[in-house]
Amino acid sequence: MSKATPIQRKTPPKVIATIPLNSPLHVAINRKTNRVFVTRSLDALAVISGFTNRVIKTIPIENAPNRLVVNTRKNRVHTLNTGVTANPTGFTASVSLVNGATNRLVSSVDVGKDGAAIALNAATGRVYAVNAGSNSVTVINGRTNRVVTTVKVGDTPFNAAVNPFTNRIFVSNHDAGTVSVINGATNKVIATVKVGTGPDTIAINPLTNRIFVANTNSSTVSVINGKTNKVIKTIRVGAFPSDIKVNVRTGRVFTANSSSNTVSVISERKLAVIDTIKVGSQPSVIGIDTKKNRIFVVNASLKLSRGTVSVISGFKNKVIATLKVGAQPSDLSVNSKTGRVYVTNSAGDSVSVIRS
Repeated sequence: MSKATPIQRKTPPKVIATIPLNSPLHVAINRKTNRVFVTRSLDALAVISGFTNRVIKTIPIENAPNRLVVNTRKNRVHTLNTGVTANPTGFTASVSLVNGATNRLVSSVDVGKDGAAIALNAATGRVYAVNAGSNSVTVINGRTNRVVTTVKVGDTPFNAAVNPFTNRIFVSNHDAGTVSVINGATNKVIATVKVGTGPDTIAINPLTNRIFVANTNSSTVSVINGKTNKVIKTIRVGAFPSDIKVNVRTGRVFTANSSSNTVSVISERKLAVIDTIKVGSQPSVIGIDTKKNRIFVVNASLKLSRGTVSVISGFKNKVIATLKVGAQPSDLSVNSKTGRVYVTNSAGDSVSVIRS
């Protein structure tokens, strides 16, 4: 796969719609069908048409659906259900399978305790539920929604990311300060990599087989060589990086530094920070429009009646717009195919639609 150079666009980003929706949490998109899926924090999965910006279906799901992934190839949606929004210690989570063609709940299956994250390998169809309270990852057959096996990892796993090219799953163990590497063919841990303190979100460039781990407590990014499973560089970024994303078309990596209100820009070629961009209060989530080379940053300050999204030009590494959205935005997803960005406003009971 070759990298294509993004084309610089002059069309300004703008909020074009606000969709009413009770207690939205997380959002994911099927780019083939142009449908947007949003978990409601206590009871349901909402389906939004990307053509009309209207809710076309609400699917009841028990156990408080939270995070989710979409298998675009098979038109399946998998939700991680964590019990309640403020997850009590020791609560058994579950994963639900929704048919994206019929918008019907197929089944739900119990996983481990204190569900923290969910990941998908679209190449194999397998789903990985990260169980923070069980120090494990539950491997699920995405077609049948049945548990294949449970893999023990490090202390308090927080997140996971998949390289579909190599069939490797990388799991950040927050309290252990390590990343567990799982072979997706054997479902065995083949390496445990020491990284910084408090590793959380992970971004992967499958083209270069490099893994970028945001270490929240040490304010660093660990770069892992996916071939050797060794750290090749540790990069200092802003305070408390809460999210990390990679633009594979430009070779740039971005961290949202929630305590310093900045975004760090890392050059993958140099493995160094090449820019630090001031954004809004408590940046928490990053999304990238790879076609327009624009980076969208959710500023999730709990003190504001309305949240904001900072829009950064990847060409200039400068904020080109600050857009007002609803109260306490919690997640963001970008559809580069349609040039639309969807922001869930958890306290504003709405989803903001941005024209990228």
